[in-house]
Parts: sequence; structure tokens; C-alpha cells
Amino acid sequence: MAKRKKKQNLIYLSLVVIVAAIIGGSWFYSHHTREVSNSYAVSETATLSSGARVYNSLSAIQRANLPDQALVKVNRYYLTSNDNDDTYARLNYNGKNYFVRATDIELKMNNEINNYLSQSGLPHAKITKQISSIFEQRGYSTSSGNPRGVVIHDTGNENSTISSEVSYMKQNYSSTRVFVHTFIDNQQILNIADTKYMAEGAGPYANPYFVQFEMPHEYTAASFANQLGNAAYYTAYILKQNNLPVTKGTKDGGGTVWTHAMISSYLGGTDHEDPISYWSTTARKLFRTTYNINNFVELVQAYYNQM
Repeated sequence: MAKRKKKQNLIYLSLVVIVAAIIGGSWFYSHHTREVSNSYAVSETATLSSGARVYNSLSAIQRANLPDQALVKVNRYYLTSNDNDDTYARLNYNGKNYFVRATDIELKMNNEINNYLSQSGLPHAKITKQISSIFEQRGYSTSSGNPRGVVIHDTGNENSTISSEVSYMKQNYSSTRVFVHTFIDNQQILNIADTKYMAEGAGPYANPYFVQFEMPHEYTAASFANQLGNAAYYTAYILKQNNLPVTKGTKDGGGTVWTHAMISSYLGGTDHEDPISYWSTTARKLFRTTYNINNFVELVQAYYNQM
């Protein structure tokens, strides 16, 4: 009788161990399997941070060993939905692909202005809010009800300020019906309209889909660079907030980062060409270099990787 009871106890104990192993394994797997919500291809060069956690695959638990500060090629980003919404980069080193959190790489910038900001630690202002109640609140025309990207404007006015631009926009809104969500200069990121609702600054084919911001003109190298840094940070913030990738707008309407000029060329309903001339003219004058949407997307990705 005692032997039978002992045998039953051993069976029960074995069952408990098996069930615990299954539950524990399921928990461990669920906490280490990275569910990808979006991915997009890139072609970037970066260095690994010291102590970077590198993996052989996106779902791997075991870490790979790569040299600190290794120079790598980044060929794809993965947005995850169950790992603190982390972004992972797929990188190539010595012909083999590895995976690492995007926070563990530092992009090599191709543009002098972007490099200046990178070497300065990618500085940015804090987002401040002065939401006005005068602007109409209409939802986005997306299936999720969220924006699907960002549109960049410049004011086109010389020697204006955020304060004067906001005052003018508010005073004339009843007749123009034009407004943007945010104004950005070298010191401020000022949000004046709720980004949960559409703005009215880029025509009927863009307004229902994008967050929009304006850039007053800057006149020194440091202020222009810092404004671009603030603009890139804000763009990255909006994209990250909505779990969107960092991709340039395309002729078929895809992509998340748009200039007003691209809206005019690709979507229509408007004829403005900003901020192309402002960027190129100011970059040439102050840095003796060029600046375009490709450079800006690269800078947005750098800020996005820090989030």
C-alpha cells in the first residue's frame, strides 16, 4: 500500500514538474519572441555601441559576439509590438546578418549638417503645448483614426518668429481656414493644435492623413542645424507615437515623411513647393552643402533610433 502511494506521489510530482515546465517555457518564449508589426528596408552604415546586445535572429535568445564599435551595414528595421515597442535593426557584419536594438547603434551621417548634430549628441527641444480651441477638430480619414505620416512646411516669410506666425494664423483662420499642428524653430517645438485631429495646411488630399508643422526661417549655422534637429526629433516622435516606420513619401502615396512640395507633385490639390528652397539655399549659404528630404529622413531615423 505504501509503495503504491509513493508511486502515485511520484507521478503527481512528475506531472507538476511537466506542467510547470510548459508554463514556464511558454512564458519565457512569449517574453523573448518579438512580434513584428512593421518593417522597412534601408541602406545605412553604423557603429555598434559598447555592450550592444546582438542576436543571431530576431527571435533568438542566445546572444552573438561582435566587437565593440564594430562598423556595420544596416539593411532593415523591425518595429515590434510586444517588446516595449522597441525598434530592431538588422545589420550585416562580415557577410552575416545579426539583429540589435536600434538604441545600440549610431548611424554614420552622410550630410555635414546631420553629422554636426550627431556629434553634438542629437540635441532637441522639449515639445511644449499651447493648444488653441479656435481650430476645427475633424478626425483623420484613416481606418485607424490616426495619422499616417508627417508633412513639413516652411513659412516662406523672412524674419518672422513663431510668435508672429502663430498670431497671424489665429487671427486669419476664420477667413483662410488654414492651420498646422506645430511650429518649430531652433529653440522651440510649439504644438498649437491637437494632433489627434487633422490640420488644414496641405490641401484636401493630404490634410486628412498627416500631422503638419511649419518652420520659420533661421539665419545662422547653429540655429539652422538646431531647427532641423528639432524638426527631425518631432517627426520621429510622431511616427514612434503612432508605430509608423521612417520612410520617404512616394508617388503612389506611400511613405510617412513628406514635404509640402511632395504633396503638390504626388498627391495634388495644392501647388506649394516648400521647404525645398529654404533648406537648399540656407544649407548652401551657411554650411556650403546641400540639404534635401533624403538627408532629413536619415536624421529622423537617427532620432527615432534613440526612442
